[in-house]
Amino acid sequence: MKKHVSVFAMMIALSMLATGCGGSAASTAPAVSSAPASSSANAESAASSADSKAAPQVVLIGAHVNTVDSSYQAGMEAMKEKLEELSGGTMTMEIHGNGELGGNEAELVEKMATGTVDIIVSAPNFVATSGVPEADLFSIPFLYSSLDHWKKVVTGEVGQTISDKIDQAGAFHSLGYWSCGTRQYFGVKPITQAADLKGVKIRVQDSEAVRNVWSALGANPTTLAYNELYSGLQNNVIDAAENDLGNILLQKFYEAGPYVSLTNHDIATRIYLMGANNYNTLTDEQRAWVDEAAKYSCEQEWAFDEKLNQDALEKIKENGGIVNELDTSELINLCADARAKAAEKLGVSDLLDKINAAA
Repeated sequence: MKKHVSVFAMMIALSMLATGCGGSAASTAPAVSSAPASSSANAESAASSADSKAAPQVVLIGAHVNTVDSSYQAGMEAMKEKLEELSGGTMTMEIHGNGELGGNEAELVEKMATGTVDIIVSAPNFVATSGVPEADLFSIPFLYSSLDHWKKVVTGEVGQTISDKIDQAGAFHSLGYWSCGTRQYFGVKPITQAADLKGVKIRVQDSEAVRNVWSALGANPTTLAYNELYSGLQNNVIDAAENDLGNILLQKFYEAGPYVSLTNHDIATRIYLMGANNYNTLTDEQRAWVDEAAKYSCEQEWAFDEKLNQDALEKIKENGGIVNELDTSELINLCADARAKAAEKLGVSDLLDKINAAA
C-alpha cells in the first residue's frame, strides 16, 4: 500500500542554541488523495510533475525531544535530504521535534515499540534498560581525551561492537552515534587541578558509575532535582554541578556558579535508532539507502553540535561567566580504576581497553 506523505519543511536557525540534550518502517496511513483537476492544463501539469520525481512510497516518522534549532533537528533534516536523494524521492522522513510525539526519550522508546515512531535519538541508559546493558559504557565519565578521540571510538571497533549488540537484541537497528554537547564543571570556585575537587559537593546525574568516578577524584557527588540546581548553588546546598555548555548558557547557571572549568568529562553520546521490525520490512536496497543516509546525518549532526558548543562558550564569556581550561589528563588518570570497575560491571572491560588504546 502506498504510504501517506506528510509535507514537512522546517528551516534550522543556525544562530540559535539547542536546549540541550535531552513504528513502522513505512508507517501505515491512508493513501494520498488526489486533488481535483480544474482543467486539462492542471492535469497535464500534475502529470509532468509526477514524471519528474517519483512519489514517496515510504515515509519514515522521526521524532526527538529537542527544539527545532537543535543538533537533533539538524541531523534528521540531513537524513531526510540524503534519503530523498538516494531513493530518487521514493523514500522520505517526517520529522517531529519539540517532544511532539513524546516528551522524553523513554516515551519515544516505548512509541517505537508500538509502531508510532520509526526513528529516534536515545541516551545510552535507555538502550541499556531495553536489553543492551553494554550500551551504558558510553555513560561513564572521562572516557575521552578529545572530540577526535570520541569520533575514533564511535566510528571504530567499539562503536561497531555496541551497534552489533543493539542489532542482535532485536528491538532496534543502530543507525550510528550522535553527540549532545560536552559536559563541563561549573561552580562557586574554579577547578585548575584535581586537588581543587577535594570535598566539593557536586550535583551529578543519578548513576552509580558517575558517582563513583567523581568520588575517585575527591569530590562529594550528590543528587538534586534539576529544577533546584540554580537555587542550590545560590543557597550553598551544593558547591558545583556539571552540564553541557548549551544548558549552562540557556539556564544561566553561570550566574549562580560563575566558574566554568572545561573538564570535558563527558562528550555526551546519543544513539540513533530505528525500530528493527520496521527496518526489516524494507527491501535490501531501501535498507542500504537508510544506512547511508544515517551515516551522512551523523557527520552533519556532529558538525552542527560542535558549532553550538563553541557559540555557547563565547556567549557564556560575554555574559560574565569565568571560563578556564585545565589539563584533563590528570583527572582521567586519577579515576581510571573507577572507570575500570564500572566497565567490568557492564561486562565491557575489553571495550574500555580499546577506548584507552585509541586515545
